[in-house]
Amino acid sequence: MNHKQICTFITFHLCFTLAIICGVYGQRIVTIQLDGTQYYVSKMNPYASELNYFLAYQYCRSIGLQLVSFETKEKADSIAEYLKNAGYSQHDFWTSGNHLGSNMLLWMSTGLPFNATFNYMKKQEGDEPTVPSGPLPMGRRKRGNGIGNTGCIALKAHSLDWDTEDCTKLKDFICEQTRCYFYNYGSIPVSSAQG
Repeated sequence: MNHKQICTFITFHLCFTLAIICGVYGQRIVTIQLDGTQYYVSKMNPYASELNYFLAYQYCRSIGLQLVSFETKEKADSIAEYLKNAGYSQHDFWTSGNHLGSNMLLWMSTGLPFNATFNYMKKQEGDEPTVPSGPLPMGRRKRGNGIGNTGCIALKAHSLDWDTEDCTKLKDFICEQTRCYFYNYGSIPVSSAQG
């Protein structure tokens, strides 16, 4: 690529990202409540197009939500059952799962490793059941030539198993209500005159 093509490419992507962010304000979004948590399923909303992993993450944050994480088997089963019953199981959906920057599968939205008590990673022929919170087994690593390649976890169409995917592919996505964390910060009363 020459300099002009690179500038055009960067300008297009910046404009696209800004259009998504700016378009969010003023649109009415539809969420569902499932087991006490609000979810945004992009397929249900006419404003949301398929996005790559990074833009999906950014979109969720721009509407006050986060990409979905599955810390419990019940939560994973509940979402999968809803998607099947609603007729959305023929689509791929981004989750916040990834192994970007490490060999360990993590939920980006919470920072937690995958729960070792259940595993919905798609089984490859010859794969033994693995504990997903440990390093990604050699058979599951897909080679790529960039950080965006095969480091992100999606719910795969039909079975809704989890599988590694190229982070730059366009997919639907699921956002969830942001959890509120309370920290024990000690505050000291001061005035602006005290510097």
